Amino acid sequence: MKKKKQLVIIGIVICSLIISLYCFYNSFKPGYVFENGTWNYVSYNEAVGRRVSPIKVNKDEFKVLKYSDFARDNNSVYFKNHKMEGSDPESFKIISTKGRYHYAKDKNIVYIYVSDDWLIFKVINADPESFKVLEYPYSKDKNDAYCGSLPLYVDDVSKFEVIERARSSTLSSRSSFLGKENDPTDKSSEYERSKHEYNRKKYGFITDSVIYSEDGKAKTDKLTYIGYKLVEDKR
Repeated sequence: MKKKKQLVIIGIVICSLIISLYCFYNSFKPGYVFENGTWNYVSYNEAVGRRVSPIKVNKDEFKVLKYSDFARDNNSVYFKNHKMEGSDPESFKIISTKGRYHYAKDKNIVYIYVSDDWLIFKVINADPESFKVLEYPYSKDKNDAYCGSLPLYVDDVSKFEVIERARSSTLSSRSSFLGKENDPTDKSSEYERSKHEYNRKKYGFITDSVIYSEDGKAKTDKLTYIGYKLVEDKR
């Protein structure tokens, strides 16, 4: 009898600890909070603690979506505290949450975002209706294939296939991705200069930050890609 009471007490203590841990975790869980008459995105940082990022929105129109970190008003979708320009709230939906890199789309744009980061990227020129996620970082639609947010300009998208999944990704600002034509030789390696030259030639038109991979492997029947770079042309 005494042993039975001890087991009951131990069970109660364990349950109390689980409930306490659950409450503690959720008290620091990031998300949207309406306080002091304003919608905010609240996050937590080990260095600074609670961070409150106000969102400039009509409070009566703002609605938190069922998808974590997304909300909407009558005209746009919001990712954390960031308004997604050109987004359509009526057709917006998440299409893949596999791994760290997630995909979403609306009738106008395909997006890729990192689950534990504050940045969201537009998959350049992607067709939302026919878009399909393959093994990261690759995806495709009826017109082209993509590495992260970058189009690959494949010769035959119907024959595009992933050979090897990427192990890493790079998030880059436009200036870091393209570099400068006069990069000083003492401040950049030959590899970086070659990479920037390749990027400017192929992607000099971009205006926003990008996400891509330099590993992973894909091919068509004539072209081979390592990450986002075309490395072989058998024609």
